[in-house]
Amino acid sequence: MRPIPRREFLKSSVAIAAAASFAPRPLFAQASPAPRVVAVHGTDIALMLKTGIEALDGWGAFVKPKARVTLKPNAGWASTPEQGANTHPALVEECARACLAAGAASVVLPEKSCSPSAKSFEMSGIAAAAKRAGARLYALEDDRDFQSVELPQGKKLRQADVARDVLDTDCLINMPVAKTHGGARLTVGMKNWMGSVRDRGFWHRNNLHQCIADCNTLIRPHLTIVDAIRIMVAKGPRGPGPLEYPNQIVFGTDPVAVDAYAATLFQMDPFSIPYIQIAHDMGIGCGDLSKIDIQHLKT
Repeated sequence: MRPIPRREFLKSSVAIAAAASFAPRPLFAQASPAPRVVAVHGTDIALMLKTGIEALDGWGAFVKPKARVTLKPNAGWASTPEQGANTHPALVEECARACLAAGAASVVLPEKSCSPSAKSFEMSGIAAAAKRAGARLYALEDDRDFQSVELPQGKKLRQADVARDVLDTDCLINMPVAKTHGGARLTVGMKNWMGSVRDRGFWHRNNLHQCIADCNTLIRPHLTIVDAIRIMVAKGPRGPGPLEYPNQIVFGTDPVAVDAYAATLFQMDPFSIPYIQIAHDMGIGCGDLSKIDIQHLKT
């Protein structure tokens, strides 16, 4: 075999590396370590948030100096915090405040609500919470708030108008509340992106579960923080409905794994929720509880 000159070797190595970097790859690598879900139990929301983030290596793992941070709570309903239809305002406030303390340049909270936005934001307590923390909550109403994007990996949802601050941000944190849903059976993290798109009606008309999974091929949060302090176990998503009180905040970087764990709080098999099964099968994340590292912490 002839020796390969150093210049030729380096040239071919660069070409191989470049080809590999653009090669198609699954969204979720099955050979990677088990995804982690951290479930923090307690009643002190600030302490629970701090404990969960520290278990995931601290805010510095997610929020870099001068970062633009987007939080996506559920602020879609004209309901009080006690009714459980929206993310708890105290959790939103503490998260926004912590991101700014970690060095974020800004924290924004875009939301396309189901109820009139002004009423939803006020009754949920999230408007006041964001203001106290120094963050900006705003309604997705103007054409300039959205960007039209293609979803090449989507099967039903192939195009969508998505909030610009969800698509273009340094740190994206999904902050859903866990509750039942008449159409999807359950709404936690993956479905929460319906509050970031212009036309949610298309989803309901075209296989809701597949559209939820499709959207999550595009929107990839750096972190999901689930409000499971109180969960609406019937008559969701708006309610009022009966509540149970797990008193948990759930953290994770794999959105499918987080939703899979959240399903157990409702005594549901994760794969009985079609969008969790579909997302798992599409390689978006792991919905198999036996392959998820679930850590329980008490405060």
